[in-house]
Amino acid sequence: MPDVWCSASRLRPHIDAWRAWLQGRSMGRWLLFEPDPAAFTAALLALWETGRSAVLASDDRSETLARLVSKVDGRIEGVPSPAAAPLPAPVDIDAQAEAVVLYTSGSTGEPAMHAKSFAQLANELDCHAQLWPLECHAVISQVSHQHIYGFFAGILRPLCHGLPFCGADSRYPEPMAARLGEAQAANRETLLVSSPAQLSRLPDHIDWQAAPPSLVLSSGAPLALTDAERCEHLLGAPVIELYGSTETGGIARRRQTQGTVWTPLSGVETRETQGLLELRSPFLPAEYQAPNVWWAQQDRVEITNAGFQLLGRADRVTKVAGKRVSLSSIERHLSQLPQVEAAHCVDLARRDGRVGVVVAMPRDQLPYQHEARRELIRSMHTHLTTLLEAVVIPRYWRFVEQIPVNRQSKHDHGNIRRLFADLDNPRIARWLGERSDSEDQRQIFLEIPERLCYLDGHFKGFPLVPGVVLVQWAVEHARSTFSEPGEFRGVERLKFQKIVRPGQRLTLNLTRKADSISFSYDSPQGRHATGRVRLVTERDDG
Repeated sequence: MPDVWCSASRLRPHIDAWRAWLQGRSMGRWLLFEPDPAAFTAALLALWETGRSAVLASDDRSETLARLVSKVDGRIEGVPSPAAAPLPAPVDIDAQAEAVVLYTSGSTGEPAMHAKSFAQLANELDCHAQLWPLECHAVISQVSHQHIYGFFAGILRPLCHGLPFCGADSRYPEPMAARLGEAQAANRETLLVSSPAQLSRLPDHIDWQAAPPSLVLSSGAPLALTDAERCEHLLGAPVIELYGSTETGGIARRRQTQGTVWTPLSGVETRETQGLLELRSPFLPAEYQAPNVWWAQQDRVEITNAGFQLLGRADRVTKVAGKRVSLSSIERHLSQLPQVEAAHCVDLARRDGRVGVVVAMPRDQLPYQHEARRELIRSMHTHLTTLLEAVVIPRYWRFVEQIPVNRQSKHDHGNIRRLFADLDNPRIARWLGERSDSEDQRQIFLEIPERLCYLDGHFKGFPLVPGVVLVQWAVEHARSTFSEPGEFRGVERLKFQKIVRPGQRLTLNLTRKADSISFSYDSPQGRHATGRVRLVTERDDG
């Protein structure tokens, strides 16, 4: 198979190079962040074979790494030289020894540390092997291996079965389709490790049936039923969702096209106590293996004969005008509406004390004009009035195709807050999300706030967004979208075809080329504006 595919045998020289590099250095915990799965796996195995454990950083931001460096004994960095001399045999692994340390945001927002022993990982690997045997398979992962799900399903699972695995460039649909074709050419079935973030955006212009996966795993957040149905239709493979967490490991599974009930994984016991889920599991830390010791989740559940139904989080309670209200209950009430695919309430901590809500809807149901948006809010407000006191009903509404999630399909709280940034900045368009099918293209969904400061005096009785503001927004989004785009050297080929009014919803399309970034604004009414931002090139500087 092509070099983008990893295997233990291919990695052996790189593992030995790291083992040689580690000789004479501190034992204990070592910080590891490496986006390339082959380089990551080589360093990981070198740590394990020399009796060390790996601390996985969730990202490579300077603040994250600086915080973790003070808590570890060393850091894997650089590229080691090839091993020049015979190395001692790898150490024997103690099943109860620490294998990895992962960090989660924690309920207070302060990162919480979670160590996993080899025994915990082995127990869960055995469970997966019984449920979904991998024989002549290859594994493609679209999920970061710096987090527990991608690490476990995308790296450990194939590694322990001696199977080729790949994740280097599979995040986008076209490379992922190419990897599926390579696996088929090698006469291998394929396990696709994915998430709602990727599966909800699976394009239908690719012939997925030409080289379909045999099984799809999804985790990180619940997958919308419509997305599950669409993915199974396009890929011709079952889509299995996994429910769990960094702390607990896997808890349950479901195939949503066959039912919404979650079935506990083998060895996992569940019960309901005061409406909340409790569990016992071989994947939990050793102190939770004693009889009658249960791990308490903050997930509300309803136990059924086949498993359990998830009813939302119990710890999302806030006060609005002095009244306690469950944000999960508002979300649940909104989700009863036929056009609502998902809802997420946000305590914005504003002076008026009112909450915001993000509502995900199909594209053809979204409001694209001021009056349509007002009517949609009015109808949803009326629906909630029959269930909630008026004062606790959300005041700030954002309608999107998909609620922002990060690469692990967890709610991206930074981008969720960004949806409401226009409340405090009257100079920006309302950001409603974005989509990218390649590194050089981006679609950014915007809405014109009625309180945009640039509408003042332009024009009285018939406010319009000035063309220069559209250009300014395009440049600002280009700067933040493309890393190191180069120095901007003017705008050319400007055309303004249709006016832009307050309350209007637009798509800003950005395309990066070697010497420029082209942009266009579009809506169901047609094209509103186009242009090109020229960048400094080597020839320009010559």
